[in-house]
Amino acid sequence: MESRMRGNPQVRFGERVRAIHAGQPVHGVPDPTLRDPTPSVDDRAVTDQLVAAGRLLDIPVHDHVIIGRGRYVSFAEAGLL
Repeated sequence: MESRMRGNPQVRFGERVRAIHAGQPVHGVPDPTLRDPTPSVDDRAVTDQLVAAGRLLDIPVHDHVIIGRGRYVSFAEAGLL
């Protein structure tokens, strides 16, 4: 399964560092009507990279939520973080 999440940890955290005082989450939203929300191998790998980078920057990653086809998968709820 191909990941539709775009970007890399450096770009994602750059956005987050700029937004940290505004309390905005990091997000990338593909077309939620097309995507099966089941996490792909790539989704898990990118999330692991974001969590590791966040630890270095002391920015916690609380969740990664994939939305699609009227459903969602929360990495925190599924124990994937």
